[in-house]
Amino acid sequence: MSKTDYTVEDFMLDPEFRKWVLAPDEETKVFWETFLKKHPEKYAELELARKALTNLSREITDISESRIEDIWSNIKAIVDNPTEKQPERRIIAISSDSTLKRFADKQDRISYHASHQIYRIAGILVSVFVLGILYSLTHQHPEQEPVAVPLIFEEHNAPPGVKSILTLQDGSKVVLNSGSNLRYVKNFAADKRELFLMGEAFFEVAKDSLRPFIVKTGPVSTRALGTSFNITAYDNEPLDVSLLTGKVNVVLDFEKPQEIMLKPGEGLNVSISKQLHNKHRVEEEKVLAWTRKTILFEQTPIGEAIRVLENWYGVKIKVRNRPEKGVLLSGKFVDQTLEGVLEGLSYSARFEFQVNKDRVTLKFDESP
Repeated sequence: MSKTDYTVEDFMLDPEFRKWVLAPDEETKVFWETFLKKHPEKYAELELARKALTNLSREITDISESRIEDIWSNIKAIVDNPTEKQPERRIIAISSDSTLKRFADKQDRISYHASHQIYRIAGILVSVFVLGILYSLTHQHPEQEPVAVPLIFEEHNAPPGVKSILTLQDGSKVVLNSGSNLRYVKNFAADKRELFLMGEAFFEVAKDSLRPFIVKTGPVSTRALGTSFNITAYDNEPLDVSLLTGKVNVVLDFEKPQEIMLKPGEGLNVSISKQLHNKHRVEEEKVLAWTRKTILFEQTPIGEAIRVLENWYGVKIKVRNRPEKGVLLSGKFVDQTLEGVLEGLSYSARFEFQVNKDRVTLKFDESP
């Protein structure tokens, strides 16, 4: 087929024309200038074919809303005013664009058939841009699988014989008792400050209305905003929450979940194994005794007292001739040595003791 019979589509598929538009050189420039001089009536088809090719050749990336609006505006302008010269972009000095511009004054001689072609090819341009947008959305930018960001925990251990004082990232202060462990997500989450406690700790919570402060101890969660409270949660012992200032909401995740609100001076004793709880009154002196170098026993079972002494002094205690009936210990010891505490307890509990470095033996009186 002769190029004089080409339609716009034919020009777009012609290798020589594509080279002139997309990668022009001197040879293609001479050929198409000569062709235009001989066949000026083909100007309209050549111009529209060039526009379609240059738009198709662009690498399709993310298309903004403003860009899409500009595209539709340009297409509408071409359709509404086919004889109006549209602003063009120059590619290189010997481009098809610069050649065609020199024939712009011949637009008045465009035939009715060529004008009709403008409307038809404008539809082609619309299809080109729509297809380009669809291709960009479906091929160039595949959806990325969400990447799980691993949580980084901070952990604090207070070994036996040591108490730790911590200041958390939010300004809250924690006193961690001997033999206790506290862990939490580094810098906390955006919507909450969640900590996990094993053992005993006293908390002075910094106020942050957007991020509640939650201490989890097994199935028990203590929730506060700005307050101070103490939690004791050792294995095989009842859990105890004691509130000094502010308010806390204690959530029991039992078979029958419950929520208990505590006011200052109130405590909650929880038996996790039996799923029972009861409120009681608390005194600041007793609650904070351990933070003030004071050991306080008030009718304390011997098993719990031994746990306190082992953690406090970093020793292991062995009991011989343990009485069949439970032994309850009472006494207050401020900044005392282990020997001083044992001597004070031995009078009422009737036992002998021996301390060998970190090994301690308690021997109860065998007499009835």
